[in-house]
Amino acid sequence: MRRSLMLLAVLLLTACGGEPWPDAGHGPSEVALSAAQRHVADELVAVFEHSDAAPHYDAVEALGDGRGYTCGTIGFTTSSTEVSTLVESYTAQVPGNRLARHLPRLRELAAGGSAGTGGLPGFAGDWAAAASDPKFRQAQDDLADRLYFTPALRTARRLGIRTPLGVAVLYDSAVQHGTGDDPDGLPALIARATGRAGGDPAGGVAERRWLGVFLDVRKDTLRHPHDRDTAAAWAESADRVKALRDLVDDDRYRLDPPVKVTVYGDDHQLR
Repeated sequence: MRRSLMLLAVLLLTACGGEPWPDAGHGPSEVALSAAQRHVADELVAVFEHSDAAPHYDAVEALGDGRGYTCGTIGFTTSSTEVSTLVESYTAQVPGNRLARHLPRLRELAAGGSAGTGGLPGFAGDWAAAASDPKFRQAQDDLADRLYFTPALRTARRLGIRTPLGVAVLYDSAVQHGTGDDPDGLPALIARATGRAGGDPAGGVAERRWLGVFLDVRKDTLRHPHDRDTAAAWAESADRVKALRDLVDDDRYRLDPPVKVTVYGDDHQLR
């Protein structure tokens, strides 16, 4: 009888698109994503950043969030060294590209952490032109990997995260919040979540529960950030946390495609 009930529970979960989560472990993990799971994780970030699962390599927008221009697939910013680093890398490969002329100003903006966008005439058009070059698109992918995905994966393993969805949650959080030591950054979110949950998955806390607490902490931070310059833009983006929480609640921890996600009122099928 008990076995029959357990089988029924598994069938019901599968019918709803979910599966039972792995048992809580102890210590660091060796979690890894397959190519298909990584693709879904990248599409999640793209949907959250651009409301479209396709990569927007040509995107340039001033969001008014204190970060200057936000550019490309992952939302690289001119107020940090991200954009200048990317243009430097691309210029090393393609010296005559149209973005190279903006490097002195990009370095100035990054050095001052400036929210300004002045002194970059024609920048958006030059960025869009570069985005047609596979080398520039690859440079964006490589920098996103180095700055966000790889640190998120390393952090997930240290925390004892054992699911692809857990890695994707940290990856998207790193993209939006950064990995620095400020009170709105990913390390601070993790510390607050671990405190509220009474530990982390490496210490035996169920991953599903820890992720729920982490996403609650992230939602609170989006609504009440320490950096007031980001307040308006972040308040509007809180729906991305709800979308991730829905995946946790629906037990879609494997991220095997297709994955349906609803964000900002639109449905997306990630494949």
